[in-house]
Amino acid sequence: MNKLILLFIGVFILITGCMSSVVVEDYQADFEKQKSIYDLDYHTGERTPIQLANISITKEILNDYPGLADKRVGLGLTNRILENFEETGYFNYTEEKEDILNQMIDKWELSDAGLAADGSELKTGSIILPKYFVYAELYEFSVSTEEFVENFNTRIQTSTRVGFQIRMVSVENGEYLIASGLGSTTQTGLGFLANPDMNFNQSTVGMSTQKALETATVTLIQRAKRRGWL
Repeated sequence: MNKLILLFIGVFILITGCMSSVVVEDYQADFEKQKSIYDLDYHTGERTPIQLANISITKEILNDYPGLADKRVGLGLTNRILENFEETGYFNYTEEKEDILNQMIDKWELSDAGLAADGSELKTGSIILPKYFVYAELYEFSVSTEEFVENFNTRIQTSTRVGFQIRMVSVENGEYLIASGLGSTTQTGLGFLANPDMNFNQSTVGMSTQKALETATVTLIQRAKRRGWL
């Protein structure tokens, strides 16, 4: 009987000793907190012509996540920015969407950190002249993992955080407005007596990117309206 009690005690200690967790503080500044494109009323008035001029990723982030230099990342970012802007009803573009995408990819392939930041390759490309140039920068990208072991089950939570800043520059006088957004998406995996496979997940990156860009876009438009730019 004593041996049986000792066995139960040993198993209990083993199980509780294996329970572990690592928690990372999830902080967002007020200006980064999630906003939706649909928080804005769709604009039905005159549209403002803009040109998407530059998308970049900081070299520090590329050093840690070289996969972000892939041209498909540039295509995805460009497309999301154009779609978000289009969804608000405030803007039109100096070129067709397909032409913008092709130009962005051509430039993306020539750089290890997104498009040229000096604006030397900017072209109007059509009769319509832009009122503003739009720049976007990926300023934060991180993947953090929390692990929990309970009753022989291993639960892994991987959170992807993406931070974007959008800058809109006046062609007339060079003044600019900036807005930032931070998006976070968590993927959960469960394994029995083994760690679940939690490789780099493109869907969580895409969702986090969309959240960040929506927040930045909404904030940018709100600030532009207060300044009388729109």
